[in-house]
Amino acid sequence: MIFPNLSSGNIAYNLLKEIGQSDAIGPVLLGLKRPVHVLQLGSSVRNIVNMAIIAVVDAQIKGQAATEEMIKRSRWWKRIKPKKEEVDAHLE
Repeated sequence: MIFPNLSSGNIAYNLLKEIGQSDAIGPVLLGLKRPVHVLQLGSSVRNIVNMAIIAVVDAQIKGQAATEEMIKRSRWWKRIKPKKEEVDAHLE
C-alpha cells in the first residue's frame, strides 16, 4: 500500500491491525545496502521479539547468499568447474 503522507499511512496501518486482529511487524526499510529494522517507541515485548526474529532470518539469508558467492569466487571452485546440474542439486 502506498499513502500520500505519514498520517494517512499510520491511520490505515492501525485500522488494518485492529480489523484483522493480528500482529503487525514492521516497519522494515527496503532498498538500502544493509537491512534496517525499526521498532516504534513503546513497542511491546512481543513486537520486539517478532522484529528480532525477522532480523535473524534476514541475516541468515544474506549470510547464505554471501557464502555461496564466496565459494564460487574461490580458486578451488574454479579448478573443479562443476556442472550446472551438480551446483543446482547442491544448493537445493
